[in-house]
Amino acid sequence: MRGARIHELGQAPQVADLADAAGLEVVAVALNPLDVNVGAGRFYGGHPPLPYVPGCEASARTADGGLVYLFGEGHGVVKDGFMAERVNVSDEVVLPLPDGTDPNVAAALGIAGVAAWGATAWKAKPGPGDRVLVLGASGVVGQVAVQAARLLGAEKVVGASRSGAGGTITFDGIADEFGSEGFTVCIDPVWGQVVADALEFAAPRARIVQLGQSAGPEAPLKSADVRGKELVVQGHSNFAMTRDERDRCYLELLEHVSAGRIELPLTAYPLDSVAEAWERQAGGAHEKIVVTL
Repeated sequence: MRGARIHELGQAPQVADLADAAGLEVVAVALNPLDVNVGAGRFYGGHPPLPYVPGCEASARTADGGLVYLFGEGHGVVKDGFMAERVNVSDEVVLPLPDGTDPNVAAALGIAGVAAWGATAWKAKPGPGDRVLVLGASGVVGQVAVQAARLLGAEKVVGASRSGAGGTITFDGIADEFGSEGFTVCIDPVWGQVVADALEFAAPRARIVQLGQSAGPEAPLKSADVRGKELVVQGHSNFAMTRDERDRCYLELLEHVSAGRIELPLTAYPLDSVAEAWERQAGGAHEKIVVTL
């Protein structure tokens, strides 16, 4: 059967002939920053023995044609992932999905989608009267978080990014957007100096949910901002969720995406173009990248 393998750290996966498997039929595999970091040898949890099959999340068909989402048990991180035409997996990584679910969306929704929905809807919980700032809003997590905050009824939602692309403002524009009132909620997938600067414009008792470090692993927060405004800073990690929590979060978001209330930007590549898809993801794609099998 066909699939893809990474033979050397830092190189894109290549199409390969793999040993036949009699398990689930993989339909689509999403690419994530996690996959690229594992493949580059940058992930703190290491990588599977080389050569290995990448892919931490995927959609697949069961023998009766049902669609399922696959994630967990170290697939794509410490052992072979899902980028193969068929995979043998335990029931612990299989989540049955509703009929009519788009397989590409199903594959792409888990890691980035759960991070955004979990941080916004489950932790920050914006609602009427809230003024929400989403940092890193040109990325997929940020785009979903912006839509989630609006869906949940926030009074004002502003997305900010380094470039100001895709309907976002630049980080320098945060002061103009929130003025003396300040934001009451911040969804932060960037950390670093960016969030430290942004907290100057937080309202008293604002809620900040932190879920990434694309702008740096350390942030020089000012005591006057955190202590003086009595800010609430809370972390979010998909890896800290139980399987039941992750599944519920995923299915909640899937319902909104399937109904058109939240849009997921997505580009699909065939398996033969896996190296191109990988390079697109490594270059900082502003949409979900999916490889179809």
